[in-house]
This record gives sequence, structure tokens and C-alpha cells, in this order.
Amino acid sequence: MSNSNLRIALMGFGLAGEIFHAPILKVTDGLEVTVITSSDSTRQKKAATVFPKAEIVDSFDTAIKSHKEKFDLAVIVSPNKWHAPQAKAALEAGKSVVVDKPFAVNSRECRELIETAQKHKQLLTVYQNRRWDNDFLTLQKLLKDNVLQDVVRFESRFERFRNKIDTKKWREVVGTDEGGGLLFDLGSHLIDQACVLFGTPTTIYCELDKRRDGVRADDDAFVALEFESGVRAHLHANMVSAIPGPRFRLLAMNGGYEKFGLDPQEDALRAGLTPKEKNWGIESASLSGKLAIERNGKMVTESLVCEKGNYQLFYIALRDAIANNTPAPVDPEDALKTISIIEHARQSSQLGRKLEFQSLVVSR
Repeated sequence: MSNSNLRIALMGFGLAGEIFHAPILKVTDGLEVTVITSSDSTRQKKAATVFPKAEIVDSFDTAIKSHKEKFDLAVIVSPNKWHAPQAKAALEAGKSVVVDKPFAVNSRECRELIETAQKHKQLLTVYQNRRWDNDFLTLQKLLKDNVLQDVVRFESRFERFRNKIDTKKWREVVGTDEGGGLLFDLGSHLIDQACVLFGTPTTIYCELDKRRDGVRADDDAFVALEFESGVRAHLHANMVSAIPGPRFRLLAMNGGYEKFGLDPQEDALRAGLTPKEKNWGIESASLSGKLAIERNGKMVTESLVCEKGNYQLFYIALRDAIANNTPAPVDPEDALKTISIIEHARQSSQLGRKLEFQSLVVSR
């Protein structure tokens, strides 16, 4: 590969590293994975197969202390509790950093990371890949083009049916102090998407529950956000949905949009495919959403094919941001806001009432 490539250390090769990052990094022009960390011998072998020219090391500390001259950018895909300390160490070592969501386990850590990045003049961003989901891009286009006007209600769901925990997966067995629970996991995406669409919420209400035997953190979450525009967003994430609701449902004064099913990119990545595939990010027309619009006093309903989803756009934008000293694809201030909303949501759940969102928590 060319010496002009952005050299990347993939800090972790678990589910997130192997499935959600590695296939995209491998096929994006201008990026080269040169270092991979994993303490698991089986995963080390997998990593070496995927990236035969990369250095495979047993820990983040080894990568930072002994291999820091071999990479320019650290992609932090370790368990959630390590996101902040590892990102900080990488920034202090003079590296740009991508942190997988959630950004950190509290807003104080988020602010410290942003300040550390500024101090060391390094790019810092968060992997909110769901901004490039096909259905979310479709929603954004409907609003940008004023197809749907004066939105009043927004519903968003990540619902699954896994009624027994898998004790082999760290996400299933750690508490919220270590970044466990659906609110940190899928909730980070739901909240981020709502804020991208409608801005900063004014109030937050939340209900959290532990439904499955042995679970230590929330596996059933509902968050209600109110925005200054009057939009009310209802966000759902749970692991006990045998009959999932619509992924998106948006109601406006002149119509609405409803979409079932998930963006196809996750299943494609799990199947070993990459964004180089011809039909990447395109789903079957049979899965299209439904758009209802009032025209000439009558409601017209039509099928709406989704935009093409493309998680690779995050890394393309990141590559170009580093090369041209332009803004990161996801502003870390946005990610800090998401974590602050999660903190408010947990407090709301504990108190059993709606709270005002204190914007001072996330102010610069």
C-alpha cells in the first residue's frame, strides 16, 4: 500500500471490530490497518487472516507503548468502560481517534476527551454509523425537501427478541457503571438520530426495566423527548419484542411516513459482505416504507423506496477530514449531548417523572 495511506490501529477485534469496522476499513481507499489488538488467540488468528500485513498485538497498552510509530489513527472498539481511558491515552500519544458508540460512560469523561483532543490538536469523533442507515437518510431527505412539514410526532425503535441472556457476551452481564444496558447501546443510536433531526431536547422522560433473568442492566428502555419546535419523540429499545413495531413512524401536519424492518447493512456485514458489493445498502423494494401526503384536499398513500445506506461514508469523511483539516463526520459535542441525555434519562427513570434537559451540562 501507498505510504500516503492513513494508518489505523484497530483497538479490539470483538463483534464491533470484526463486523462493523474491519470490513469497511479494508475496502476504503486511503486507509490501511497496520495494528490490531486482541487478547484472544482465536480472534488474533482471524485478524491476521483479514489483515495479513498488520501487526497483531495482545493489548492496547502494547500498541501504544511499542507500536505507536506504526499508526496515525486509533479506532477504539473495546468494551464500553475502556472507551474513555483508551481514547485519552491515544490522544495524548498524538493520535487521531474514533470511538465506537457510546462515546463514554458519563458526560464528564466525554468533556475530558474533547478537551484532550483540543489540547493535543488531534481529530476526535464517534462512530454513529446509524446516521448512514437507508431509512434514516430517507427521513432526512423528506424533511430537507419539505415533503413532510410541521412534524408533530416521531417514533423510532430498535426491537429484538432475545429472551435469554448470553453470558459469554460482556454486554449482557455488566452493569451500567461499565456501560452496560440498552440505553447505552441501541439508545445511543436512537437519541443521536432524534437530535440530528430535531436539535436539542427541552425535556426528557424515561422508563427502564430489566426483563430477562440474570440481566444486570436495562434490557427494556423507553425515552420520550420534547423539542422546542413542538415535536415529541418516542424512542423504544428492548430485547423482548416478538412482534416488532415500525422502525420509524413520523407524523406531520400534511402527512406521515412509516417504515418497518432494519437497514440491510448489518446483516450484510455479518454475512461477510463489504461496501464493494454492487447493491450495497439497497434493500428489496418489497421492504419500502409508506408515505402518506395530503394533495388537493385528499390523502394520497404511496410506497417509498429508501435511499441507499452506506456506512463507508463515515470513514471516507473521516479520511478527508484528517487530510484537509476539516470537521469530523460526527461532532464529539453531539456525542457528549447524547451521553448527557442518557444520564438525564436514567435520573428520570429513577424519579418516575419528566425532567428538563439542562443544556449547561453540555455547553462548551
